[in-house]
Amino acid sequence: MKKILLITLTTLLCLTMSAQKATLDTTGYCPITKGLTLKYANYDENGKITGYYISKVTSIDGNLTKGKVVFDQSFYDKDNKARFTDNSLIMEVTVGEDEYTISKMSSLTMLMKVQDDISKGDASSIPTTLSTGQTITDGKIKIKAGAAGATITTTDRKVAERKEITTKAGTFDAYLIKETQYTKSFGTKEERLESWYVKGIGCIKQKVYDKKGRLVQSQELISITY
Repeated sequence: MKKILLITLTTLLCLTMSAQKATLDTTGYCPITKGLTLKYANYDENGKITGYYISKVTSIDGNLTKGKVVFDQSFYDKDNKARFTDNSLIMEVTVGEDEYTISKMSSLTMLMKVQDDISKGDASSIPTTLSTGQTITDGKIKIKAGAAGATITTTDRKVAERKEITTKAGTFDAYLIKETQYTKSFGTKEERLESWYVKGIGCIKQKVYDKKGRLVQSQELISITY
């Protein structure tokens, strides 16, 4: 009798834990599910791993039309060791209050060191419905870090393809968006992006080219939890 009761309680506990698991918000192509944690591997132009990047959604207020999402980002070297003593860069993203998406960073010093480790592009301005051949409106982001700032503009945006993409994190129904990104701070940096996006998750795979078309770096999602 005790054994049966123990099995029953264990089953109920498992069912309760399963019911409490967060539901992935698939409203759009920007991650807005609280607790969603994405881990990426970063590679150089030769495909050699350079490190890892983790982004966790810590709070949500509103939605993708008008609202605020906070991400806790952390960075690791190729041996999976934390790169900084204080290894947390908080990014607060606000949409709907300005012509631009506003992205506030908690540390300018860390941002300068990891800016190429973070996924590029503008997931917040991707329409909630996509189709192959579709042209997407330019994306505009204002970066704020203390007294410093920068603007990121993504242009020539087009949905090039839709297919299943497999990474270490799983197999996903994804759209390939090709675009040109201009980052303006002390000067202007031009990059060409090829990014695979999945609803509710965002970018799962990305290649970055310089303005001459040479591969500079790439990134791939290797785990997802929520």
